[in-house]
Amino acid sequence: MNKEKSTGIQISQKPIGQEISVTGGGIKIKASEKPIATSFAVALGWLYFVLDCSGSMRVKQKLDQARLGIIDFAKDAFKKNYRVGLIKFSDGAEVLFDPTNNIDLLQDQIKDLKAVGSTNMTAAIKIAHSKLKNLTGTRVIVIATDGMPDNIKSSLEAAGKAKADGVEIMTIGTDDAEQEFLKKLASRTELSSKVSSDMFAKAISGASLLLPGPKSILPRGET
Repeated sequence: MNKEKSTGIQISQKPIGQEISVTGGGIKIKASEKPIATSFAVALGWLYFVLDCSGSMRVKQKLDQARLGIIDFAKDAFKKNYRVGLIKFSDGAEVLFDPTNNIDLLQDQIKDLKAVGSTNMTAAIKIAHSKLKNLTGTRVIVIATDGMPDNIKSSLEAAGKAKADGVEIMTIGTDDAEQEFLKKLASRTELSSKVSSDMFAKAISGASLLLPGPKSILPRGET
């Protein structure tokens, strides 16, 4: 029997090569003829960024600020093992892409965004909730807006249903957004903020610091 020792780990191989055993820390693993299969797991979080693209976002370059903020936000979220999707809303709501860690896709999709129409936040929250509710682990909706929604009651109701399903909601507002509404919309008061227009990008990117650590466990490679 040949033996090799290194820092308390012992590897043994029988002469005919049919069995290899690894011993260390009181644990012994054997493999006969077939290789040992290993599998690692990674915690993932799932997030939809819900962006107000109503007509008022044209003013004071708020949409441009939002673009910059979202890119920085996503880069930080990726480092925390989040996958980020994007939904825009104005008269209606549209999924631009589902959760990904592809920064090139994100940059490509947001460069041509236009600000037009009203503020149908309810539709956007409902879509994000429907996309996230069947996923396991940490799920987050981040809403960035510069004003009040077309229907305050239905927006709060849609947010309430998402939160009841365990989805975290973060809110970032500027200009005509109302602080108390943002607080009610968010999962917790500390997850809501209102800033001046010139601070919109910084507030959006900084919101990544408030993301909870992902809790979902998936085999590595399944993203």
